[in-house]
Amino acid sequence: MRISMALAAAALLLLLSLAAADMSIVSYGERSEEEARRLYAEWKAEHGKSYNAVGEEERRYAAFRDNLRYIDEHNAAADAGVHSFRLGLNRFADLTNEEYRDTYLGLRNKPRRERKVSDRYLAADNEALPESVDWRTKGAVAEIKDQEVAEVAGLSQQ
Repeated sequence: MRISMALAAAALLLLLSLAAADMSIVSYGERSEEEARRLYAEWKAEHGKSYNAVGEEERRYAAFRDNLRYIDEHNAAADAGVHSFRLGLNRFADLTNEEYRDTYLGLRNKPRRERKVSDRYLAADNEALPESVDWRTKGAVAEIKDQEVAEVAGLSQQ
């Protein structure tokens, strides 16, 4: 009984070590920082990318590096027969998953439903309305103020 348990444990250990060895293929070909930076520079030139905001260059490089790592891992698995297709760098390589989803997979703006027009200020059918209203006489608008200083300043700049 002890021998069969020992054999079962050894077999299990052997299976686990083989599985772990098989998984190591996923992380093959880890690129050096120098190689990743070189690929990033080539990719930016090919796609006409440049970034002006402070910190944007490093944020974009970090997203690019993460995507490159994902591509390498996927392609290693494809080489091992796990996937039937390979991935490559494209114009979206500097976007995070969230940025890509928000920009390109987000819900299309639905046409806004038409707002119901409020009847609050609607004149009744039998109400006679004046042709015009001078809101100054009603106290709704302030009197015109002296604009001389603004006028002189405006003329001197012409």
